[in-house]
Amino acid sequence: MSLPADWDKPSPENSILCERFQYGVFDYSGTLPYRFFVPESMEKVPLVVFLHGADAYGDDNELQLSMHDIGTVFATESWQKEHPCYLLAPQCKKGRHWSGLLDGNRVCVLVKRFMDQYANIDPERIYIYGYSAGGVGCLEILKYHSEMFAGAVSICGATGFRDLNNLLKTPIWLIHAADDNIVKTSYRENSVVSTHLGSRDIYAELKDKHPDLHYTEYEAGEHKEKYGINPHCSWVLAGRDDQVKEWLFSR
Repeated sequence: MSLPADWDKPSPENSILCERFQYGVFDYSGTLPYRFFVPESMEKVPLVVFLHGADAYGDDNELQLSMHDIGTVFATESWQKEHPCYLLAPQCKKGRHWSGLLDGNRVCVLVKRFMDQYANIDPERIYIYGYSAGGVGCLEILKYHSEMFAGAVSICGATGFRDLNNLLKTPIWLIHAADDNIVKTSYRENSVVSTHLGSRDIYAELKDKHPDLHYTEYEAGEHKEKYGINPHCSWVLAGRDDQVKEWLFSR
């Protein structure tokens, strides 16, 4: 995959955080590589599931964490000190998609197996978040497995009208940049016949019906002018937003 020259790069500290994750491979109608983090706490704690974007597709079991900082934000010492939690980061193989029915089901079965393995995971506090293709995957998984997740954050994601009201069942925070040209913030404003919904469209459709729906839209030019990065890289700002992270863990 050819990435734009202004794609963000992981920080030097990210490699240290990646080393805190163990390796695993899950076999369920095909193999699913994954990385996982085990907290020191033996109390009941949450489990956070992270879905990477299309730029980390593969089977090396590395890129899902090493490509950007966003996959390791809950593994920092400061966060774990205040909010100990398990982390689970599967890697989608090339040619597959998190939004596919089989791939979404495979992730959910992995979560259940992981919960069986670690008895101190709080089954009432399973969270999911992801960026780009992973943000799409979060929304599609929530449509059909809402009972599993207590909260979700979809970063520069999208979805379609099919079963859209199923998203009313889960607390969700949507994050997107207004000038994102890879996954559009809105597909309806430029094409009334589009079946796609960007984050702005999803929020407009559900905000009056959803009991716990939030939306952050970064201003056009904010990513490029302030940070010199592509506006699709909303995960850079999202990963630094403690308000969003605290909100997720309060669900």
